[in-house]
Amino acid sequence: MHSPINQLPGDAADRHPAPDQIVADALDRPEPVGWSPERALAGGIYGFNSIDPRSRSFNLVRGRILELKRSHNMRLVGVVSATPNVGKSFVAANISASLSRDPQLRTFAVDLDLRRGSLSAQFGIVPDNGLNEYLGNGGRFETYVLDGEALTVIPTRGGMVHSAELLASSRARGMFQAMRRSNPDNFFICDLPPVFANDDAVATMAYLDAYVLVSEEGTTTEREIKDSVETLGRGKLAGVVLNKFKGGVLSDGYGVESYYAVGYGEQA
Repeated sequence: MHSPINQLPGDAADRHPAPDQIVADALDRPEPVGWSPERALAGGIYGFNSIDPRSRSFNLVRGRILELKRSHNMRLVGVVSATPNVGKSFVAANISASLSRDPQLRTFAVDLDLRRGSLSAQFGIVPDNGLNEYLGNGGRFETYVLDGEALTVIPTRGGMVHSAELLASSRARGMFQAMRRSNPDNFFICDLPPVFANDDAVATMAYLDAYVLVSEEGTTTEREIKDSVETLGRGKLAGVVLNKFKGGVLSDGYGVESYYAVGYGEQA
């Protein structure tokens, strides 16, 4: 077999695939990782089980996201909060789990909280080479599919890294481009750092189609919600979710209710 013109066998192009090709290959061939319904419950992830009443609120959010996907051809959606410790990654994990039950989608949960690795911790995954290492040093782009489920997790290890610079890098741009060019059935839920923790969420929004803002009853203020929307842009706001709403579907304080939602692409 003849080698392609201007490319010799074993040259650098063979030994070192382009970053976007590394991402594309990993999306298509995730590694299996141990998972079970018991592990899901222990981690507070109810979205995999449609019979569990605790999944109902996440199914409602899923319906909203799927409606926006159909009407606006969305591929990448962020989940973000104004401040830490309001259940953002809990909500992101459960939305991802709920979406993964749709046979028309291949759902990916992407941990873009590069300093804390919150979503990865929610699923109990500690990668050898997380997103922060991939974006900083190259190497493997790790993806894991949960045994018995149709959800693939793209994890990060967490750590004190220059996360905003990593998310603004050419490697990050190539990663998001590879995601967008991947199989049309692929759908990405991206767990972002809190808006006011650093500027990572703002840096990432340029790559995303929409975002869901998570707030917590009794903790998040109306001003924090308004300032977050002003910072991230009202045009990409898919909706605001109120976590731990005592008057909601659940009685144990882990309810998630739709607080309000605006039309995607609505002019401010």
